[in-house]
Parts: sequence; structure tokens; C-alpha cells
Amino acid sequence: MSNPAIIDLPDRVRDRDIFRDKQGRMFVTLGHIQPMDRVLSFLKYVPDKEGKWQSGDTRYKRMFWGSVDSTVEGMSLLPPNYTIFDSHFQTDLVEPPRTTIKDYFNPERRLSEIVTEPKDALEELVQIAAETLHDELKLAISNLGISGSILWKGHNPSFSDINMNVYGFKESWILYDNYSNLENKETQTRIRNLPEWNRGMKRVKKRIPILDMTDLRTLFSRRKAIYVKDQCIGITPILNPDEAPIAHGSESYTTLVQNPVKLSMVVENADYGIFHPAILTTEPTTIDETSVTRIMIYDGAFGGLFKNGDWIEVSGTLQRVTQTDTDAESHQLMVGTKAGSGKEYVKLLS
Repeated sequence: MSNPAIIDLPDRVRDRDIFRDKQGRMFVTLGHIQPMDRVLSFLKYVPDKEGKWQSGDTRYKRMFWGSVDSTVEGMSLLPPNYTIFDSHFQTDLVEPPRTTIKDYFNPERRLSEIVTEPKDALEELVQIAAETLHDELKLAISNLGISGSILWKGHNPSFSDINMNVYGFKESWILYDNYSNLENKETQTRIRNLPEWNRGMKRVKKRIPILDMTDLRTLFSRRKAIYVKDQCIGITPILNPDEAPIAHGSESYTTLVQNPVKLSMVVENADYGIFHPAILTTEPTTIDETSVTRIMIYDGAFGGLFKNGDWIEVSGTLQRVTQTDTDAESHQLMVGTKAGSGKEYVKLLS
């Protein structure tokens, strides 16, 4: 099955890009802080003759289910040279060398193909969603992309999800600030309501038991997704490479305390809070004479939920941030580390 989305690997990748290595394993890029010679990513699908997903003659099994634990499990299945000690994050991460990559899938090209000629019921819903975003919010189709298994033509209309991307800082905020304008009876589009997030809330509760359902309902009331007919479509904000606020290698993060610490903080600037990683600048908050002024969130459950002025409780890994060029130091809480799995979170206090 041909796929016009397969193009040469670009010089710089983006969050949520998808690529396939020479052994047929599918990876998803992780965040907008990306090295130049490798691709920070996680393993999502592997070839398996019993797998539920199929592209061409190859069936695939899903390895990643949205948690730090499944990311770590995926690391154990990969060749040793796919995992490297990352000097920016100061930990071992999955970063396949660019030379191991066989296919790179371009989300915008695949979406353009779908909008021009959808091939199945799921693709028809994608077409409606893209045209609605264009018509109602004046977002160019070229600033939109398709993600997930639909991108690499491994989807099955009977069970696959629909995930889309919006590219660009400005375009992402246009969407984020105007979801209410996507309610359209004619195209049968509407905003996902809180009860429809129940399964997601239960998954987070199981993973982070300290959070109660009241906390989660407050958080999920801020989540944004649309339905087209009876199908939910999540749309992820993605920065273009030249818009990333932190270049890989420009900083390094040293963990100061092994167990997560808990702070009450006030969000000062959430301009990059809807992207991945979500970055929140906070009013200075002191713990053991250390002033913390930033939160970096890699756990997707807590991305895109916080606004300027929010008073929040954060449980995260305390890190010293060192600027590579100047040795200037500051401090942050990292939410979504391997060591802090199940104990790191962000919740609203007001």
C-alpha cells in the first residue's frame, strides 16, 4: 500500500512525528526539545503476526499505552545503541540514531491526501474535522496534520482512534482559545463533555492513586477535544522546530532530590503550557533555601491545563537547571520522570 506521506527524514523533527526503523518498529517523537543527531522518542508498535494493526502485509502490536512504565518497557526491547545517556536531561533515554531510520511519515501530506479523497469512514471524519477547523477558525489545512495509525495507514475503522495535530505557536493558540466556535450542528461537531472523560480520569487515578476524583474532574473540565458525529478527535498543539523555547543542549538538568517534592506555586506564564513538554514559569517558590521558578511537564495527563494566575500543587523532581553557555543556574520541578512514576502530578488549588 503506497503512502505519499513517506518522505526523507527532515533535518529537525517535531513533537509527535512518527518514524519506522529498518527493523519495522514504529516510534513517536517525544517533545520539542530534540537532539540533532538522534531522535528522542518512544517505541509504540512492533511487527507481530498476531497484532491488531496492519499496514500493507505487516501486522503490528502496540507497545506504548500512555504511561512512563510502558516507555521503560519499550526500552528493554531495543538494541543497546538506541538508548543513550542524554547530557541535556542527565538520564538514559530512547534516542535512535538517525541512521537507523528507514521511513519518516509527514502528517501534513497524509492529511492532504485524506482531505482530497478519504478512503474509509474514519478518514471521512478526519476530512470533516479538517474542513471545520479551516472554515470556522481560518486555520490553513497546511498547518494541520494527521497522527496515530491513520498516518502510516495502519488504522482499522472498527477500533482505531483519530488524532490530529495543529502546527505553529500562533495557530495552536487560535485553536485552544476558540474551541467553542467548533460547535456546528450541520457538520455534527461538538465539544467533548466532562462525563466523556471518565475513562481517562480513571486511568490517571489508577496510575497516580494520591489524586482523588474531585481533583481529576477539576483538571479534566479544562481538557479540550471535539467530536465529529460519534467519534472523539484529539488535536495536539505542536511547535515548529524554530519556535521551540529551549534548544537541546542549551541546558542540563541535575536531580537534587531522588524522591519527588511537593510545592504550592502560582503560574506566572503559561505561553508554552499547551505544548509538550508543557513549560510553566512560576512565581519564585522556596524549598530548603532553593528558589524554584519553572515547571516542566512530560506527563501528558497534565499538559495544556493551566493558565496564568493558577494556584497549583506540584509533586515533581527537583532539578538544578544549568545554562550550558554561561553556567547560570536556576531550578525547576520536572513532572513525568521515570523515577517519580506514580508520584508526580499537578493539581489545581483554586
